[in-house]
Amino acid sequence: MKTLRLPARLLGALSAVGLFAAQGAEAQRNLVQQFEAATVVLTSGDTLRGPAALHTDRDVLLVNLPDHSVRTVPALAVAGFATRGEKQQPAGYFDQYYDFYDARRGYFFGNPSWGPLPMQARRQRPDTARVREFRTFRWNRGNDYSDFRSPAFFEQLSRGPVLLLRRESLMERPVSAADPMFRPYYANAPIGALPRGTMGYYTTIRDQFFLGTPEGNLLMLRNPKRDLLAYFKPEAERIERYAKEHRLSFGDAHELAFIVNYANALRQPAP
Repeated sequence: MKTLRLPARLLGALSAVGLFAAQGAEAQRNLVQQFEAATVVLTSGDTLRGPAALHTDRDVLLVNLPDHSVRTVPALAVAGFATRGEKQQPAGYFDQYYDFYDARRGYFFGNPSWGPLPMQARRQRPDTARVREFRTFRWNRGNDYSDFRSPAFFEQLSRGPVLLLRRESLMERPVSAADPMFRPYYANAPIGALPRGTMGYYTTIRDQFFLGTPEGNLLMLRNPKRDLLAYFKPEAERIERYAKEHRLSFGDAHELAFIVNYANALRQPAP
């Protein structure tokens, strides 16, 4: 029986991005987003300014104040905040596979002159000049059978009165030898030679979308197209036609914001 050997260069790259054992097929990790500048409006009416770190899993902001102190602010005390200058997140090797092996980028498999795997950024690179706005809503944490709602941060992606909101999270997903990333290295290997089970984990950013209603309620878009069209039921046919004509995806944050803005415009009274 032949033994599959992966190139040392590839193994080194995988080690560098942190392959490690984890429990469960999929697990959520703490996403910490750091910003060079933030303006935080508190429910008390006070305003804080300075570099900030957003801990999404705990819905907490850490703000670096001008006196070099750090203030921890929970979502309960925040009406909203705006940020600029998001610092780059390190890539997981899923994103490296996507950028490196995509044939549309002109890579030719088997080229002996290829260099080390590039450390690419995540596919949606943060625009450091863009201002991002966040609002606080009370949320049941996805438990539709619970009446308990606690304050949480949501990024506002569209205009109102109905807001498209987003929460980002880091997910760990398992990788096996059948992953397309390894295909060039075991293409000629017998099935029995392939390693079995989970070889490691990669991290990827997952978006969860919501609608924030004018009444201050939240609607989770588990299936963005289905749930959004159900909410805008009288306008659903025109919304779907608009998305098709402009080739807009209900699964892409930027394009979904265009769709929600259009849906809002359909509900605006004529001047």
